[in-house]
Amino acid sequence: MSRSTTHDFYLGRGPDAEWIGSIHLGTCACHSVEKIGLARSADEFADLVKSFLRAAEVGQAGEVTHRGHPWPWLWPTSHGTDYTHAFDRGTVWTARRGQRWSMRAGEYIPPGPGETPVVFPHGRDTCGYTGIDAAETAERRYGPLLGETHRHDLHQLGLRILADLTLPSPGPAPAQLVELRAQLPPHLRYLINAHETTAELEIEVFGYRDGDPAADATAQALTALPALYGWTDPNGGPPRFGTRVLLADDERHLTHPALADRHTRAVLTTT
Repeated sequence: MSRSTTHDFYLGRGPDAEWIGSIHLGTCACHSVEKIGLARSADEFADLVKSFLRAAEVGQAGEVTHRGHPWPWLWPTSHGTDYTHAFDRGTVWTARRGQRWSMRAGEYIPPGPGETPVVFPHGRDTCGYTGIDAAETAERRYGPLLGETHRHDLHQLGLRILADLTLPSPGPAPAQLVELRAQLPPHLRYLINAHETTAELEIEVFGYRDGDPAADATAQALTALPALYGWTDPNGGPPRFGTRVLLADDERHLTHPALADRHTRAVLTTT
């Protein structure tokens, strides 16, 4: 089963672009999205988007928001959306998580000089997250793996991260997740303690001996989790959550009996 994805559609690019709809897709619908990406005029693009959203609504393929309705997301701009599609200068451009306009008419565009800055109009004035997500700003840059975890509390987020680290992906894995997994040896096991009061995930890693130089690389990779599943805020606002990475000792299974079974890859606790 494919992961769900969020999509925004615009006529034009930049702060004055016209938003014409959004969808939270529960399935891939890749063919329909690819067809939109081949539009040759603004009218054709708008018609294809309108037809796609209507068909998805009728077929219950996702949560649809049409032009003229309130902005559907908790994040204030399309920097938090998985895929943003915009018709501009005679073709369709696509940005992934607001990082850069990396696709043009369905073809990948490598980075280069003179790229159009990724700027979106504000769908809302502030970020609508609460709880562990409470930091009101419209300037955040959202991590590439945030996706549907924006609905999760810290406990649920910990479960999702453990699943992403230890279980096969139900569909094609995002490139950033593939890159993260490549830095983590497959024999490692994890205990995550979700500290609700401090919004911190304490991650204990099993599988290294004292002094193993590879342990430092693993710890460094895991400290990137807040940027992948949360956000960075250039204004200095707090992150969605923090991490603390520890190397577990050989006797840790005495306090967590489930870890005595060497087949247990992951355990989550909450304090």
